[in-house]
Amino acid sequence: MNAQSQTFDERFEDWPVDLKIKGVIVAIHSETIPDHVLESSLPDSISKSILVLTNRDQDEVSSEFQNTQSRPTAPKVESISLIESQQESTYFQKWDTLVWSESRTPDEIPPPLMKRFEQLARAHIDRGKNLVIAGPHAKALSKFYIRSLEEGHPRIAAGMNLFPDVVLETNCPKSREGNPHVLSVLASQPRCVGIALERNSAVVLRGRKLRVLGSGEATLMVQANRFHPIRLHTITSESSGANSPNRYLADLTEWRRDAMDRTLPLFPPTSPGLPVVEKGTLLIVGGGGLPTGLMDQFCELAGGPENANLVYIPCEEREDVAEEQSIIENWKKRGFKNATLIHTKDRNKANEDEAFLAPLKKATGIWFGGGRQWNLADSYYGTTAQRLMKEVLHRGGVIGGSSAGASIQARYLARATPIENFNIMAPGYERGGLGFLDGVAIDQHFTQRSRQRDMTHLVNRYPQLLGIGIDETTAITVTGSKATVSGKGKVYFYDRRQPVYPDRPDYIALASGESYDLAARKTINSEMPKTKNE
Repeated sequence: MNAQSQTFDERFEDWPVDLKIKGVIVAIHSETIPDHVLESSLPDSISKSILVLTNRDQDEVSSEFQNTQSRPTAPKVESISLIESQQESTYFQKWDTLVWSESRTPDEIPPPLMKRFEQLARAHIDRGKNLVIAGPHAKALSKFYIRSLEEGHPRIAAGMNLFPDVVLETNCPKSREGNPHVLSVLASQPRCVGIALERNSAVVLRGRKLRVLGSGEATLMVQANRFHPIRLHTITSESSGANSPNRYLADLTEWRRDAMDRTLPLFPPTSPGLPVVEKGTLLIVGGGGLPTGLMDQFCELAGGPENANLVYIPCEEREDVAEEQSIIENWKKRGFKNATLIHTKDRNKANEDEAFLAPLKKATGIWFGGGRQWNLADSYYGTTAQRLMKEVLHRGGVIGGSSAGASIQARYLARATPIENFNIMAPGYERGGLGFLDGVAIDQHFTQRSRQRDMTHLVNRYPQLLGIGIDETTAITVTGSKATVSGKGKVYFYDRRQPVYPDRPDYIALASGESYDLAARKTINSEMPKTKNE
């Protein structure tokens, strides 16, 4: 290992900027729209008016929407020809749902009309509304689509990219082995995600979540590289009886991240940096409450009430959070005058907005909240904000966090799957840690949620990493390479440099007051006595 403490080598361009769409997009190959597609994908609450653009008979199209008229609050439905879509843009703003029902392929549609629709569709989605594309042209929603096959090889064209970074092929035969034509495109576009949608099915993108309607399935694909095989995953309709969200949902941002990651150097590297905090201090808490005196320690290390500049960063998927946060109130009651909350889901803001970045530039202490750690990676990985966080340690400050706020402090990010959180190794998000501590993987709520076996799997796969599992109401304080335990539970260190025996634990468990050298991977004499409450 090499000492790389607080090196900022994460890149902004290696994470999607557009993490989700604002509205709902439905794609189906058939130009006729089955009742279940509209009923399931466009509920009454968000679809009170529907405008249909079509080159088909308008009476025929209108009849397809008769079922929607039986709703308790029937939507208003109108249809116009595609040529009439040249009206002023303000005409389209009053409609909740825009439907383009078309019998032609993308190549058969005049380019000016295709471009016009792309502009309308993008503006419609940016307003948080609904878009339905029904017909062979639906695959043009993706970044690239297959125009035709020449001697078995696909010819591709650029699409609208409304399904961001996707290669969408519709009307596919049933196959869970991946569509060979889509995989061929991915070989030349490795940062894209392939989706093969079966016949009699629709794919729905709401925010960042994909699901399927109808009797068929959708298979997601990312291309192989030197280190990883082709990744495939099939989702089916929730109504099919699938009992796990992973069977009927997929997170598109996770898949886009995985595709990007496969174009980068291997991670984690075979020789990661040493787990050393050369300056400053890390407080890493396993969730479920803080050990006695830990917040006092944080506040003192940050400079005390007169000198500290404290920043709280919540871990939220929501774009807006309340300014009133209990931890901010706690700091103010302690006499801290400079206590600020920052939060964004806009990566450009975290990278460029001087007003947003200002509190980090003078921060002496940062605290990360709990939640789902992938949210913090989405917001801050590779941004100027992340660089400024690392500079807090360079200045001798302190960074702390609990639960998700613990795991995010490592360079390797454990347990970051956006759908459920049962998998400790999350493709696409493993590189997403904020990197205050290299060469480790941190998990929390450890024995309380029986996560020992998960950590065993992780270090078996990545023996170069030191696994750290932290119980609830338990923490490690890290200075240099020394991690000192405090709290009611224990901290578990998994070192695959040491032999593993079938009749012994594959970890070292330390209690409050005991210490571990993260770089040397060995216990060291304790200097912190237990408190009477521990």
